[in-house]
Amino acid sequence: MKTVSCYFPGPRFPSISVTGPRCGLECPYCMGLPLSTMLPAETPTALLSLADKLSDDDAFGFLLSGGCGADGVVPLAGFSDAIRSIKDTTHLKINAHVGYPSREAVSRLVDAGIDAFSVTFPMSDEIGKRYLGIDNALARYEETADALRGLGAKVVPHALIGIGDQTEDVAGLSTIASYNPESLVVIVFTPLRGTPLSTASAPPYARILETLAFARSAMQRTNLVLGCMRPRGKTEMEARLIEESLDGIVMPSTAAVKAVSGKVTLERREGCCALYL
Repeated sequence: MKTVSCYFPGPRFPSISVTGPRCGLECPYCMGLPLSTMLPAETPTALLSLADKLSDDDAFGFLLSGGCGADGVVPLAGFSDAIRSIKDTTHLKINAHVGYPSREAVSRLVDAGIDAFSVTFPMSDEIGKRYLGIDNALARYEETADALRGLGAKVVPHALIGIGDQTEDVAGLSTIASYNPESLVVIVFTPLRGTPLSTASAPPYARILETLAFARSAMQRTNLVLGCMRPRGKTEMEARLIEESLDGIVMPSTAAVKAVSGKVTLERREGCCALYL
């Protein structure tokens, strides 16, 4: 029987933003709005204090994130000493969103002991420019991923589908398939109120199924996971994806879990999926 991992970040694995609610890129699908739901830690001292509290409360770990500067980099390098201290003195696991930092910054973050690095795969230079405001996005991704892997770090690419058309999704997934990634987290465009794309439509159910079926066929040896950003309330879609295409899913609905009972073996894991991939 097929085994699929189910990941649950939960209250013992909160998200932390080192920039508070601010992001310099202001991508039209996001505008930094998710940052306002994260715990703020805008200085190394604040991060250390928050990590100590999480450790005392028996947290499993945390997602370390924040807004990007105009250069497409989450400013984590200045927190590297604090991160090293957290890893040396607590049991907390850390998954980091880093953007596309320089090789020097990558070296500092790897040395700090971060457990996993989630890196946005931009799908194409055109999508990177149109929706991320970053020039030469594919080259930026490759440079960051290569620098991380060269230092032995765990790199988990995240691919956003549904923001372009389906042809662009397939082309982008074909590109990342050519890299033979060990793992890929696919997230799905979901309109957010208050953003320029708030009135756009999420991709329809059938398109998501088709796109992930393509990803599965193109990357048969890749650990393929459906991430936390996606339209909710799609029980039948989640159940079919669990059965047909996925190796893992973040926070599956209770109804989808029930629907695949007896057809698939589900393994529950705590924290971000990136820590296990």
